[in-house]
Amino acid sequence: MNSNIKQILGIIANSPQGIAIYSDANLNIRFVNQAMLAVWGKTDDIIGKNFGDVFPSFTEQGFTDLLLNVWHSGVTYRASEYPAELTIGGVKEIRYFDFEYQAILDSEGKTATILHTSTDVTARKKALQLVEEKDSLIKFNKEVESLTNTLSHDLKNPLGVLKMGVQYMRSKTNMPVAEIHKWCDTILASVGSMESILSHTLRLNQVRHYETEHSLVSMNEIIASIQDEVKDVLNSPLTQFQIGELLPLYGDRSLIQQLFYSIIGNAVRYSSKRSIPTVQISSERKGDYIYYRIKDNGIGIPENELDTLFNLFYRASNAKSFPGTGVGLSLASKILARLDGRITIKSELNKYTTVLLVFPTLNNKKD
Repeated sequence: MNSNIKQILGIIANSPQGIAIYSDANLNIRFVNQAMLAVWGKTDDIIGKNFGDVFPSFTEQGFTDLLLNVWHSGVTYRASEYPAELTIGGVKEIRYFDFEYQAILDSEGKTATILHTSTDVTARKKALQLVEEKDSLIKFNKEVESLTNTLSHDLKNPLGVLKMGVQYMRSKTNMPVAEIHKWCDTILASVGSMESILSHTLRLNQVRHYETEHSLVSMNEIIASIQDEVKDVLNSPLTQFQIGELLPLYGDRSLIQQLFYSIIGNAVRYSSKRSIPTVQISSERKGDYIYYRIKDNGIGIPENELDTLFNLFYRASNAKSFPGTGVGLSLASKILARLDGRITIKSELNKYTTVLLVFPTLNNKKD
């Protein structure tokens, strides 16, 4: 054997990177170095055997099919931080790898061998996860602090009304029935306000921890049910809906319904005082994304406040005369993050607001 080839094989054999070579369409293991044997938890007696026979669990996880596809297509396959279930010493564990199945072609352009290189990046992956978890915890603590302060502030008004109403009614021994009813209505309105604040806060917290179940969701039924409900809940019977094409979305049905209820609810709420309140809903596909537009002819949003709309409990300065908690858009942005989507808002004061929701298609999903 040529001394240069021996030297190269010696370098490969002692490389810290896992390396294996498959020599035929049956994925015969022609060569494997010590680093790869350590990753696999095997000894060199697997040399000369077929990959699928040695690793039935890898076949179940799809790695054999990937290798066969590379062999027959001649197209190299690469992956980063790819999870694999390994059994070493009788213990199963998930580890992560950067790996490559490189097709080595002969003079006729057919695959002669596959060079498999692999690097265990589990430690890096877990370190990044710890950083992300720490950042998430810091962010969560800040949100809790903000939530506590804001709840304390927002609940003061309805609680104050409740206290005043009860004290006033206790001080009057012969209060007219009409006045009693008036105070009861005021107290019930305060209770309703408190319930709304707490309900929206609970929904926001649930979205943070919600386990999603993705499927293809037909939007026609969802939009139709939301139309009827928000008109009743927000007491806006004159609102007119102009509905265009409603493309199906891939995601969690419950989250999608919450998202559109929040956005459409805002559109109905802030256009309700127009002579002809109008909400337009349409969608279109561009490449690997689906765009939904919800446009109203309401009060609009001051331009200098557009960047702060997604802050928890923030309400635009011109929206104070409308009921609301300032949770809707914060909730929407968190739902879209769970759905790998994004949201943008365009608005002109006293003319319109357009909310653009962008969703990846099934073929473009990150998960």
